[in-house]
Amino acid sequence: MNKTAYIYARYSSDKQDQDSIEAQRRACMSYAESHGFTIAGEYIDEAISGKGSKTLSRSSYQRMLRDSEKGIFDTILIHKYDRVARNLGEHVNLEIKLRHNGVTLIAVSQDFGASNEAKIMRTMMWALSEYYIDNLADETRKGLKETALKGLHTGGVAPFGFDIVEQQYIINDLEAGYVRKIFDAAVNRQGFTEIIAELESAGVKGKRGKLIKYTQIYEMLRNEKYAGVYAYSPQEERNRVDRRTKPNAIRIENALPSIISKAQFEEVQRIMNERKQTGKRAGYLCSGLVYCPCGAKMHGSSPERKGHVYKIYSCSARKNPDNRCDFGTVQMSDVDNAATEYLKLLLSASNQKKIVKALQKYQAGESGRVGDFNTTIKKKVSEKQSQYDALMSNLSTGELPPEVVSDIGRRMKALKDEMDALIETEPPKDYTIEQIETWLSSLKNAPDEKAVHLLIERIDVITKTDFNITSTLKSVLGENGCGGRI
Repeated sequence: MNKTAYIYARYSSDKQDQDSIEAQRRACMSYAESHGFTIAGEYIDEAISGKGSKTLSRSSYQRMLRDSEKGIFDTILIHKYDRVARNLGEHVNLEIKLRHNGVTLIAVSQDFGASNEAKIMRTMMWALSEYYIDNLADETRKGLKETALKGLHTGGVAPFGFDIVEQQYIINDLEAGYVRKIFDAAVNRQGFTEIIAELESAGVKGKRGKLIKYTQIYEMLRNEKYAGVYAYSPQEERNRVDRRTKPNAIRIENALPSIISKAQFEEVQRIMNERKQTGKRAGYLCSGLVYCPCGAKMHGSSPERKGHVYKIYSCSARKNPDNRCDFGTVQMSDVDNAATEYLKLLLSASNQKKIVKALQKYQAGESGRVGDFNTTIKKKVSEKQSQYDALMSNLSTGELPPEVVSDIGRRMKALKDEMDALIETEPPKDYTIEQIETWLSSLKNAPDEKAVHLLIERIDVITKTDFNITSTLKSVLGENGCGGRI
């Protein structure tokens, strides 16, 4: 029986060209011919980065997702998995979307079969590779971490209100006066229009030479350096919220000269957090996995009533007049607690041994991991090189004060050290038992949204506080090893 498939191909802007598209096409065509597929169409994205945050700008990728919902095709062929994304979260989200639409994604150069074991092992190997590379990246930041522990400047542009002299934070009296005005206005719940106008009239600009607007003021109000707290994140934060709050940061109280008091800073945070409690929420721990007793998917939301925010899951069919569901809602905290407790049971010592064996068996027959690893390393080096070149461009202007030149030089040295460390990094021949066990233990001890979606296939609500959880590892561990009812 002849089957139809569509091809998705992409070449990114990092030194690839049209030949790359043709090579991907040929590989997909060859696979289709040998596996009984007829190619019915193509989706091509040109000169777009594969980084996860760029997928929204890939027009053909987005059209492919929309067409998958319409039932236009049931198979997508790609050359390698890095043609659609370069991080685990994007891979997992794509797999979920396509599977929900009845579509199979096949990487023709990394076709490990369509069995459940192959799918989960492939996904877990992605996650393990990310974990391994992130740990290696931590090693490249040791020098900066030591600098941070001394409360010294680690590079980049100083916050408005400070100058950097020999890596020390020194208060800039003119700028600090405006910082105090901004925090006073925030405490008194006043606007910032007059302050912005005063800054512009006085010719006072931000550290990058641009006029200060509301975005820069918001960043100032979240910066605890003004209260004397030194905060340095040893790992790169992945989103804007984490870059502001620095959840993984090294924090040293009273390490810097204070521009405002700690009490005033905390009061401003309280006021800003109050304002933040309204609006739509995303990124819930178990989003997309929860199903109502009626069979429909449940969606997370955070409605506010009488000043209190309720985090709940509610049935997507509850407003359907033809098939109305009256089950109501479940508390998000109950679902989240059930999911995390389930993962602790799932990743028991005996189950970890089974997973280790399965991963070792899988990686023995997988040929593309080293190539993917090297691609990731090259991408990280390229990103560091771009930052280095930008700093070099700043130096070439010849109009910078000596302390800024010195600061840029230190940052360039740090980037060069990071690039050298990455270039020398070699992929492991095979992940050792210890490495796999350490990774599994980290998932067990601190399960996050990524771990939940990696290890849990669905959560069926039985009652308001009773849930049946299905693991993606069921085919690996067997029914007895996966538990279920929480």
